[in-house]
Amino acid sequence: MFFIVELLVKTFSSIFLSLLFFSSSYSQSDFAVGVNAGLSLPVGQFTEFYQSGYGGNGQFMYNVSNQFMVVLTVGYSKWDIDQDAVNTKAKESGKDITFNIQSDLRVMPLYIGARYYLASGKHRPFFSVDFGGYSYEFKLAGDVTIKFPGDDLPDQTVPLEERTQTGTETALALGLGYFYKLSKHFYIEIHSKYNVLTDATTINDPDSIYDPEDPTSIYGIKGTIAYFTFMAGIDYRF
Repeated sequence: MFFIVELLVKTFSSIFLSLLFFSSSYSQSDFAVGVNAGLSLPVGQFTEFYQSGYGGNGQFMYNVSNQFMVVLTVGYSKWDIDQDAVNTKAKESGKDITFNIQSDLRVMPLYIGARYYLASGKHRPFFSVDFGGYSYEFKLAGDVTIKFPGDDLPDQTVPLEERTQTGTETALALGLGYFYKLSKHFYIEIHSKYNVLTDATTINDPDSIYDPEDPTSIYGIKGTIAYFTFMAGIDYRF
């Protein structure tokens, strides 16, 4: 799906094999892996035209000390366009047009970060800081129906040029979480993160979709967006 997926898979496969080697050669308690899934909720202007999404991540962790952990994370989130919100905004701005569009935004962040645990034992709340980049894929297709004043001219439906845009940009995340120890090796993890993506391509105004001077073209606008992730999953500590 993304042009860097193959590279990410190879990278994380190498990291995972390295973790297995070092965990067996040195300290089995220092390395862990985890998988999580949950909600990805837009924040701020990002909420205007996008619905709540979903996502997940995989984590590779190294326990530096009892309270400090280094974490490598690869994630995935997807949001669909809220077509009703786009049409409502178009009407409010005085445009007598109706959009019939299919659009979504998919992102795959790759973070290196740190966690600080506030307690030890079975119950371990923590906060985290992550920095890295993300790969994105923005898609948009469909048509727009234009209603002309009066009854002399029929409505005109104009197909929009399909567009797919991809790229990589910078990302940052701040989080809070909780670890619960199930057994010697297994842990339940619950966490929330506030994610910031720079130069993300989204729709934030009907004008960014339809240009009367060039009705067959579609556009997205680049800008910083933010979203919360609320996820839960299982971690395995070697």
